[in-house]
Order: sequence, then structure tokens, then C-alpha cells
Amino acid sequence: MYKYRNFTSILVVLILSIVSLTLAVQVHEDSGSNSNSGSSQPTPFVEAYLSQRSKLVSTENALKVGSKVVFTPKENQANEIFSNILLSEELKYSNQDPSSFNFLQMPKGSGLHIHQDSSASYDYLIDIGSYLPNAYIYLNDSSSLNGTFYFFNSTPSDNSGWYLLSSIRENSHNVKELDAQLLKTLTLIDQDFGDYVDLWRKFDGIFARINGLVSYVPIALGYMNHLFNQMIDDNVQHIELRKCFGDFYDINGNSFNDTWFVQEVETLTAKVRIERDMPQFNVKLIGCDGRHNDQSVVLDHMRYALQLVNQFPKTYVGYDLVGPEDEGYPLIHFIDQFATIEQESKSMPLPLQYYFHAGETLLYNNTNLYDAILLKSKRIGHGIQLAQHPELESIIIQNQIGIEVCPISNQLLEYVADMRAHPALILFNRGVPITISPDDPAIFNVIGLSYDFYEVTYAWGLDLKQLKQLALNSINVSSFYDENEKLLSLKYFLLSWDNFIDYIIKNYNNSSSSNN
Repeated sequence: MYKYRNFTSILVVLILSIVSLTLAVQVHEDSGSNSNSGSSQPTPFVEAYLSQRSKLVSTENALKVGSKVVFTPKENQANEIFSNILLSEELKYSNQDPSSFNFLQMPKGSGLHIHQDSSASYDYLIDIGSYLPNAYIYLNDSSSLNGTFYFFNSTPSDNSGWYLLSSIRENSHNVKELDAQLLKTLTLIDQDFGDYVDLWRKFDGIFARINGLVSYVPIALGYMNHLFNQMIDDNVQHIELRKCFGDFYDINGNSFNDTWFVQEVETLTAKVRIERDMPQFNVKLIGCDGRHNDQSVVLDHMRYALQLVNQFPKTYVGYDLVGPEDEGYPLIHFIDQFATIEQESKSMPLPLQYYFHAGETLLYNNTNLYDAILLKSKRIGHGIQLAQHPELESIIIQNQIGIEVCPISNQLLEYVADMRAHPALILFNRGVPITISPDDPAIFNVIGLSYDFYEVTYAWGLDLKQLKQLALNSINVSSFYDENEKLLSLKYFLLSWDNFIDYIIKNYNNSSSSNN
């Protein structure tokens, strides 16, 4: 379904030498320069027309996001190199093939829209998690590996559908191929699931199937460590995770709630900062419920979230409702519960902030954007429909409410057919604080943020000023504990950006010049 088969293959392509660039730019420029040779002086009409055209282009460009980003001479040099690479590859590939420019090197600021249980690649769950003792899979059909995982002390006596994974592997003729099949069933890759409804059922079904793995205590924190290192390797320095309410378990049947998880995440974050020498590295958690839940469940969990926000103010930042908007309850359905929390927050040092999914739909009658704004959502997830609401767009710009755009997710879940027509580009050029996030990268079989940045860069024709603005947007709308945390994050981002500029000039300058 998605063009990248696995991380190894795309990584190889991403780091191809810039020497492979086509001479199309040179041919294009040569043909352009020759077209005016020997021509007569332009007529007054042409002179006036070209003057008006230049003014119109300049006025338009001045309105685009990134136009107010002031570049140093070195950044301008790198931007020219980058733009030549982009133009050359657009002429050669027409946006069909991966780039030879290495997006892994680009500092990306914050990843603000990532679901905790689909955040890091699932190879960890299969290659490590499912090899732990007592790992079982439930199979309705022994010929299919499309089953649910769980850990038991012994095979459940009341259900013959549970099979010990170690036994399945012992009876397999090719364990490597079996594991590859298990991994593939946890992604949306190379499969056709029919219409929008069937696609979402498959999508939601993956979360249900892997829950017994990601909620198993010996795996849970290892999976988070896997995520932290993948993000750092991809030059992401700040992560905000949606974590749906639900307990963790061990092999003895003990339960561990979200309070335990937040404590462990804080400990792990501190450890990774030291191991990776990254004092700016941050992890924040946003509690969430499925939007199909009962009002009583939502109220109970919002109260729990309010407690966690005040107990762990440096890590736990708020609450969200997730899942397909067109099938679940709209935000207005929970207005009485929001009113209750608004009142109860007044007696607490910190209120409950919201980070609502809203506008992830193609239907004209979706109202979630209105309620997300009126409920003072700190950011809005997806916001695909926002371009249809000029008044809401104006409020968002005025209040600098970040829009968490997830390009690959929007395309794979059939909200955007062609990335070049993504409505977020319109919003971006109007000054809406757009950010880029991966949403559920594990299910899409990608890692980190580089893939999403690659997609929008080549589909939208972005230059380094606009890419820098996207990263700065993500930092500006991140949920920092205080101003010092934000300043530290910004300081290290700018240092990383300077190193990135040096990287471009050092590695691509000669190759770029040869194509001019």
C-alpha cells in the first residue's frame, strides 16, 4: 500500500550520493538562457507586464511561511544547494522515487502527535518481545498468523485457541519468514482493506492485537527505550505521546496503572538524557480515551488525568479523545463532562489542558473544530478540514494553536489522495502554525519523522526556510514545563541546525555546483 517496503531499503536509498543527480537542471537552464539570445528589446507592454509580474510574485512570496525567517549567508548558501537538489530530482523523478538527499540529518524539533502503542517500530515486539517466555498468540485459523498476543503462566484451559509462540517456531520450517509474516500483519503495508470503514477496522484491530505485548511490563519500558533512541537517531529532541488509559500486567497477574507508567517514563527519560548526552531531550504524555467511550468513563479518566497533571507536571500535560471522528461521538457529546472538569480544575494548582483530535474528516457536518477551539485545546490533531473554516482559521492564527499534521497517516487512511493537494499546505502559507508528526509510524512501517518530512518537502516544494519554520513551529507549540525548558530546547535545536547547514555545504556543494 505504501511505497516503502522496509526501513533498511529506504535508508539505503536516502543516503545515495548526490553525484547521482541528473543534468536536467543544467539542460533546463541552458534552454532558458538560449531562448532570449538574439531577441530584440522588450516592448513597453512586456516591460510593464514583467514589472507587475515581479511585484505580484514578490508580494505572494512575502506572505508565505518562511519568508520572515532571516538566514545567514551560510544558510542562504545551503538553501541554494538544497533547492537545486530539489528541483533536479523533481525534474528527473516527478516525485515518484525517494530522494538522494539525506533527511535523517535534518534536526526536526518536536514530534507532537505520536500514539504511544504504535510509536516505535514493531520489530522490537516481534524480535524481542514475542521471544520472551510464555508468549502466546490466539489463532482462529491455524493457517493465519493474524492473532492477538498475550503472556500466560500456562496455556489457558478454557480456550483452545491460544498457542505458545515458541512451539509454533519449533514446528516452523523457516522461523525468519514466520517472524516476517507476524510483523507484516501488524502493518498496513502491501494489503488492500477495501473502503474507509474496513480500513479503519483493520487499523483499530492492530491496536487490539498488540495490546498484550506493549502492556506487558517486561516489554513496555523496553519499547519506550526503543522509541526514544529511534527518535534521537532521527534528530527529534522532544516527543509528546498520546497514551490511552489502561493498565499494564506481569506474568503473575499483577496490574500497574498509568501512575506507574509516568514514573517509569520519567526515570527512563533521565537515563536516556545521560546516555545520549542530550539534556534537551523531553518526553511528555497526553492521556486519551476512544471517542466511542461512555460519558462516565470519559469523566473518570479526565479526573485521573487532572490528578496526573498535578502529580507529574513536568511530564503529564493533558487529555485527548481519539479514534475515527466520523464514527465516534463528537466533542459536544461530552460537554457536561468538560463542564464538570472545568469546575473541578479550579481547586487544583494546574488545570486539565486539552489536545483534541479534530477535523480529521472529509464530511462537511463535522463540528469538532468548533468545540476544540471553544474548549481552548492547546493544539489540534490533524485539522484536515480547517481550510473550510476561515473564521476558525483566523482564531487559530491569532492564538497560535499548533496544528499537528500527519502527512503519511492522512494519505494511508484515505483522507488525502495526493500529497500535493494536502490542505495543510494552504494553511501553512496562510500563517497557521503547522507542525509535522508521524501519528502511528509502526503501523505504517516507517520510523521517526524523516519520512513525513520527505513527503511534504517534495510534494510541496519546500526550501530550507520553510523546513526550519516547520521545526520552529513544533518547538513553539510544544508543552514545555517552563520557559527554561523551552529555551534549552531552542538552544540545542539552533546548534543542531547550524551543524546541518555545515553538513549540506560540506557534502553537497560541489555536486550541486556541477549541475548549475
